[in-house]
Amino acid sequence: MIEKIDHVAMVVRNTDETLELMTRLFGFKAGDTLVDSDAGFKSTMILKSAVVLELIEPTCPDGTIQKFIEKRGGGLHHISIRVSNLEEEIKRLRTEGVQFVSENPIQVNDASKVIFIHPRSTNGLLIELSQKDEEYSAS
Repeated sequence: MIEKIDHVAMVVRNTDETLELMTRLFGFKAGDTLVDSDAGFKSTMILKSAVVLELIEPTCPDGTIQKFIEKRGGGLHHISIRVSNLEEEIKRLRTEGVQFVSENPIQVNDASKVIFIHPRSTNGLLIELSQKDEEYSAS
């Protein structure tokens, strides 16, 4: 079952510059940062009240996020929807013919796992389904 929109993710060229801008304009604070060297990106959650944005920056010249920037120049990457039971939601959506980017969910950390719905199943929008056992916090 859908609980809420978890966050909106944006691809950026420079996390520090974008964070400074979002802090100055809207009062966002930095949260957790995850570096995925294998996939070639750094992800930083920024928070203001109940609004959570994910800033995704490329860390290598041949990763998918760098290719995203080269093709689109940055911008909206995906919308994350939090669900109460990820496995049940995957089963339900598969019966509806929904295709996923991977076969199984990815364990992000001890408290979070995700799976992406392929954009061809959602009229071009990349949607991440997430199940989390804890809320985000600013550092």
